[in-house]
Amino acid sequence: MKTNDVKEKITVKSGKNLQSDVANTLQDSALELFAKQNYSSVRIKDIAEATGLNSALIYYYFGSKENLFLKVIESTVEKAFEQFDSIKMNAANPRDVLFLWIQIHILQFYLLQKLAKISLDYAGTNGRTPDIDKAIKKFYEKESVVLKNTLKDGISAGVFREVNPVDMAMFISTFLDGVLFRTVMFPKFKYKHAINCMREFVFEHLDVKAK
Repeated sequence: MKTNDVKEKITVKSGKNLQSDVANTLQDSALELFAKQNYSSVRIKDIAEATGLNSALIYYYFGSKENLFLKVIESTVEKAFEQFDSIKMNAANPRDVLFLWIQIHILQFYLLQKLAKISLDYAGTNGRTPDIDKAIKKFYEKESVVLKNTLKDGISAGVFREVNPVDMAMFISTFLDGVLFRTVMFPKFKYKHAINCMREFVFEHLDVKAK
């Protein structure tokens, strides 16, 4: 391969990496602003000022604030499941998987709290779109699949006693949402203790010896 060809490939790769870094910086700053304020009040100009970048870059990479918000939702959901998938590899049985899914809400608490807050803020706006609604719903759909399948596998393996997987999945998901929002209202709320108490309660209820 000629030297010029190598240099050209390196330049193209570096350019792609730079574009990715800029886009990620804009998304990270947008997430912080959307979480601190709300979807309606955050302006393109605010995001640009927070990053020190030209606002034209936001239009270049995302096209609009709406598309940027969509990417923020999608990337936040992706990050949460990426970490869960990475630690789930160490799970030996359904009990471990359930433990780790609840644990991810402690490990990624503030990220998930931001996702919950901006989703709630967005739900109260008049400019809702099907794409953003779908992106928000995706987290709960994936969570539901994780919880229901884990519970079903645990029941089949004799690790958990017979329960309604749908109802139990709904209970766990709703409790975790409640903790996320409780801490928004009361910053000193002991979310780790609350989540650990819920997990202990769930495992006691699922114990095969439970009546």
